[in-house]
Amino acid sequence: MKLARIAKPLRSLQVRVTLAGDLNAELESYAHYYEHVHGDAVDSKALIPEILIAFLQADREFQTWARSGDSSHHRSRGPSSTNGDAKAQG
Repeated sequence: MKLARIAKPLRSLQVRVTLAGDLNAELESYAHYYEHVHGDAVDSKALIPEILIAFLQADREFQTWARSGDSSHHRSRGPSSTNGDAKAQG
């Protein structure tokens, strides 16, 4: 067949998080910086998905792993750290 399989869109996920005061202040500051650079005000909450996308796209090690095609890696990853210290503790 000449038509490739049609990919089903992934479902969206609503996430509720509590940001520590200093992180919230940094996010608010980043929103002001965004306005300074682009001339448009933006709600700091709208920046969160964009920041996550930029982070994931910039992580070369993750991109290499994701492209590896080894589906066993895409299952449960075990315990994870919320602050990125898991690698340093190992």
